Amino acid sequence: MDEIIKWFVEYYSLEDYRELPGEIVGALNELNRVERGELKMKLFNEAKLIAGNGDDAVKPIRWLENSFELIEKNTFRLHEVLISPGKQIPDTLHVLLDNAKHSIDICVFTISDQSLSKRLLDAYRRGVAVRIISDDQKVNDRGSQVYNLKNAGVKVKVDHSRYHMHHKFGVVDNRISFTGSYNWTYTATKHNQENLIITTNYDIVRQFGEEFEKLWNEMFWL
Repeated sequence: MDEIIKWFVEYYSLEDYRELPGEIVGALNELNRVERGELKMKLFNEAKLIAGNGDDAVKPIRWLENSFELIEKNTFRLHEVLISPGKQIPDTLHVLLDNAKHSIDICVFTISDQSLSKRLLDAYRRGVAVRIISDDQKVNDRGSQVYNLKNAGVKVKVDHSRYHMHHKFGVVDNRISFTGSYNWTYTATKHNQENLIITTNYDIVRQFGEEFEKLWNEMFWL
């Protein structure tokens, strides 16, 4: 956030409405709703300091309006409903997993799709914190990729119950969440009528993150 504030304060002319450089756009896209609110408050305080220095009072107001507009324009938002059969769901999941920078938390009933499993493993190998929760019975299915991921070093937990851990959701970088009927299987992609909802809505992402942490604390190491 300090990098963003520095750019707006030191390099953004009060008269010049320009595009943000790529590195600032990238930094903005890392912020969640609460952090964006904090950024705007800090810029508001900077505007008060500028006004207090005796400049034309209109200029800091114009600067602040332009700054807020640029922040909103360059804020990453995603809300989408995806449907299978077809490649729409796995292709979108591939992009989300390939672009994860910090963390991937997956809570999925069954994982047998090798292309999705490979994306998880690739993310883990490039330093992303990957955690998986799955059903204790489905990990033993023919074609399940869960043991392969676990043996490669990915953290995996399962339930110990005669009932199922039947969730199908995930959280990427604590800023994108997805959920729906879609299991990570070839059948779900090629044949089943399935759905997946993806969102960056802060409250929804937070609630799924809290549920994952709750389950992670309750579940057992594979």
